[in-house]
Amino acid sequence: MRHARKLTNMSVAMNAPAPTLAAISREKGKEFSVGLTMGWLVYLNDILNLNKPMTEDQIELCAIEVIDTYGSLKMSDLTFLFRKIISGQFGEFYESLTIQKVLTFFRQYFDERCNLAELESERAHANFASVDTFNYSRNLKRLWKPPIPQRGSKGYR
Repeated sequence: MRHARKLTNMSVAMNAPAPTLAAISREKGKEFSVGLTMGWLVYLNDILNLNKPMTEDQIELCAIEVIDTYGSLKMSDLTFLFRKIISGQFGEFYESLTIQKVLTFFRQYFDERCNLAELESERAHANFASVDTFNYSRNLKRLWKPPIPQRGSKGYR
């Protein structure tokens, strides 16, 4: 969470140069990525100081579900998401944390992220489409070719 302050909004988290959960799973193995996600969930469980925290089995099952369903999220997304959960932006926990609550947070975040990605993609396309890339002088030179001198003419070598 030390670097979480750099993630000021969802766009920054989404565009950060961080690996996705699926990439970590491919490169390091599924057990490693599940363990990494479990570490985040254990941290969340501890930091919220709940009366009824998730059990170890619930944490493992939740981590597996997160990896399987939301593998396209980056580690920066997880950092930003957990920061939002801890700060209370997803509402009250009523002294307990469950798999359903955590997966609801992930679903909401993922939906918002997909909408933002769509908007950014449309904006980038509109910006690209509006750029006037026609270079008149270069293209005119390419279109106009000097006539090839004929044998016996003044410009023939």
